[in-house]
Amino acid sequence: MFSLHHPLMPTRRQLALFLGASTLSNLEPANATAPSTDWKEHATETPDGPLAYARAGQGPLLVLLPGGPGGSGWALRHWSAPLTDHFTVVVLDNIGRGRSGRLADPRRYTLARDVEDLERLRQHLGQERLCVYGHSYGGLLAQAWGAAHPQRVRGLILGNTLHGARAWQEQLERCKAQVRFQHPAVWAQWRADRARGLRSDRDAFDDLLGPCLDTLYWHNPEHAGRRPPVGPPPSPQPERDRLNRAVYRVMLGDDPEWQVGGTLAGVEMLPQLPRIQAPALVLSGRADRICPPSAALEMAAALPYAQQHVFEHSGHRPFIEEPAAWAARVSRFVGSLS
Repeated sequence: MFSLHHPLMPTRRQLALFLGASTLSNLEPANATAPSTDWKEHATETPDGPLAYARAGQGPLLVLLPGGPGGSGWALRHWSAPLTDHFTVVVLDNIGRGRSGRLADPRRYTLARDVEDLERLRQHLGQERLCVYGHSYGGLLAQAWGAAHPQRVRGLILGNTLHGARAWQEQLERCKAQVRFQHPAVWAQWRADRARGLRSDRDAFDDLLGPCLDTLYWHNPEHAGRRPPVGPPPSPQPERDRLNRAVYRVMLGDDPEWQVGGTLAGVEMLPQLPRIQAPALVLSGRADRICPPSAALEMAAALPYAQQHVFEHSGHRPFIEEPAAWAARVSRFVGSLS
């Protein structure tokens, strides 16, 4: 829903960073550098092309899934660097994202196909079971993979995520209400554009609504402006690492900030979560109005062995707003699985 001109501009196309969530940079780097920590890039061949991932650290394995749908894992490398002191961290780029291959037929971008990527990664890594952390859209993928392969789940962390199309539509309605009541002039323009047949998957729409919605994503909106050296450095491959709108459009439909459509329409994970018998940790931020604590509570209640934690001074990205507390909580959970 927002412009991608800023590396941390909150976009549902990065949740949508559902690291959308991914925090991406569209800037052409003057001197592109890798995120902090010694990340090694790898890929395994699949029927859909190379499936790319980055790996760093040592210790028990933790797989991270970025947001979107369509987001790269570039920024997650930066924000997850503290975890590499104790764990081997793998950040996945699903097919259609980041350094991975693209599908010739975009209509094949589905949640079920993303599940296949994660299962192929598990097999490639030679792991009987995985501990998986999914942020935003990555959390929906983690749920779907866990429900499809419950015997392969060592542990599951659902970070600032939703459980399906119903909850996603609810967050769209919260965004509409924010614009309607707090930014009435922008709401009037949005309605006028819709009357002219203009839909929400376009750059001009991002520019129109972007400045209205910081308060939905952040406890402290000033955190949205974090740049290097605090935030992630510019990507050396910005065309690969910015959100892939083809994936976003196919999975959410041609009017993604008004109505959930596309291949995610009708997807609901709550009824399937009881199949996951492994330990789970469900994280949320008190100020996250995109993936609110109420959605986290529903997921925790549906998972047989779940803990829930709310970061009191965070919105959608606790790894940015409360990094030490976030790393400690994640580390404690993953360490308990050993």
